[in-house]
Amino acid sequence: MNLSRRGAALFASGLAGALLLTACTGGGDGDEGGNDGQAAERSGQVVFGESTDFPENLFPNIAAGNATSTANILNGILPGAFTVQPDFSIVWNDDLLAEEPTLEVDGETQTNTYVISDEAVWSDGTPITADDFEFTWRSSRSTDPADGGCPALLSTTGYEQIESVEGSGENNKTVTVTYTTPFSDWQSLFSGDFGGGILPAHIMDDEDPAVVCETITEGWPIGEGLPSDISGGPWQLLAESVDVGTQTVVLTPNPEWYGEGPFIERLIIQNIGNDPTTAVQGLQNGELGIIYPQPQLDLVNQVEELAPDVESDVTFGLSFEHLDFNAQDPHLASLPVRQAIAMSLDREEIVDQTVGQFSSDAEVLQNRIYFNNQPEYEDTAPEVYKEQNTEQARELLEGDGYTLGPDGIYTHPERGRLEIQIDTTANNPLRQTTIEVMIPQLEESGIAASFNANPDIFAGAEQPTSLEAGGFQAAVFAWVGSPFRSATQSIYWSPDNGLGQNYSRQGTAEIDELYAEFVQEPDDAARAEIGNQIDALLWEQVATVPLYQKPTFIAWQSNIQGVEDNSTQAGPLWNSETWTVE
Repeated sequence: MNLSRRGAALFASGLAGALLLTACTGGGDGDEGGNDGQAAERSGQVVFGESTDFPENLFPNIAAGNATSTANILNGILPGAFTVQPDFSIVWNDDLLAEEPTLEVDGETQTNTYVISDEAVWSDGTPITADDFEFTWRSSRSTDPADGGCPALLSTTGYEQIESVEGSGENNKTVTVTYTTPFSDWQSLFSGDFGGGILPAHIMDDEDPAVVCETITEGWPIGEGLPSDISGGPWQLLAESVDVGTQTVVLTPNPEWYGEGPFIERLIIQNIGNDPTTAVQGLQNGELGIIYPQPQLDLVNQVEELAPDVESDVTFGLSFEHLDFNAQDPHLASLPVRQAIAMSLDREEIVDQTVGQFSSDAEVLQNRIYFNNQPEYEDTAPEVYKEQNTEQARELLEGDGYTLGPDGIYTHPERGRLEIQIDTTANNPLRQTTIEVMIPQLEESGIAASFNANPDIFAGAEQPTSLEAGGFQAAVFAWVGSPFRSATQSIYWSPDNGLGQNYSRQGTAEIDELYAEFVQEPDDAARAEIGNQIDALLWEQVATVPLYQKPTFIAWQSNIQGVEDNSTQAGPLWNSETWTVE
């Protein structure tokens, strides 16, 4: 949302509305609730300027809720067994759990045991128990309705390998998870940072799997908030604290929170779009406390000039920008066309003209499974894609039946003129620049390309131009990753397994078989070797082209203590319950 002067006024009034919505909320009267004794210690508020699209749905396990803005809201609401730290290490949640989860492997049988804290409850006072773990697994394990599954699920990775989830012990607080085959990234399951967190069984479960699937498919539309205002974390989102008109949500302390904090009275998430002027002015005049925009050279420089009142940091995390092709498109269904496009790109120039403008550490990414700053990373790209290769690209097109037209663009007798529209998110200058650098590069090979800002790119299948619906030709966007690379399975597995996040709609049986090994292999070195083998095969089908590891940029008012970037799926609000305001 590029805010004009009128938009800036809406932004200011949006904050006022948010304060009115929460004027009477807080930690309670001190007589009930898990952390009401801390209410007297709370002071101040923080306004987070959300630069990505305002979410249309808050259920994270479906396409409509698969957005960064949704994850930022849910980070402190749905509890998880493990959390990821800024250094990519994984720690167990000692608020939710009474002790560190255990792992036992006996042959092909893997068993994990979780012991839930006696104090852990949902915001309505219902204890968090093994029933919640069991429902989270059962509702996430399959996309096949004949197997009690739900086609709307984005991913079943890991959950599909579980044989049973059983509760025991006093108050049903001990959880035993048994796998049919080992799952090496088991810590990613039942964990909010990596895939939705633990779901409230007492609100969502039903004896009929079809009813559960209906609930999942509908999700949690943003205008309705969360079912029963439910929370199992430090923050709570009341339905009355969602203002779709001003694109504002207000998080307030969960009165039944069983851990420490929050230490501020409210956390306001205000959508501001990715307009640098809005972000900088918001910091400068104090309307915004924290921003986390797509970094751009002018933005970074302007924010640095606000020091010492504003602090900032640039980090390279586990996210990457990429170009995806829709293999159902008449042109892009052809492997030679996809190869020709990849050969036509000068990815070094793309990096130099985008992220290289504000970080000398930026470099071309040659792998989709691992990142430049991970020890497992290997450059798996064939030499032919490492530099622009216009001559070979033209040869491929002509060998595929294309002839050069008088306008310098190739045409096919059946597919027509080779025109490719490249979609991306709206109001994202970094991605727009990325595509604008691509367009003349592709034209050198006789390929016409155009830029399209698609506001529905991450919408559900009901929107015909969304990634899920398949109504696009090519798209530039980012995958926000975690240290657990098994999550990539749903992006690159064959669509026969369920669409998942494979919006390119490409895949091979060989890749599927390697992924089956990848998600089970316990040895880190052996697993990295398999992961790099997978990426080498992904280069052969060229359904997606990695561009660059995405830097993150965070800036905050210096009177806000405790802010630290977490450039993984955990996001900038990962520790917001610890923040204080001087």
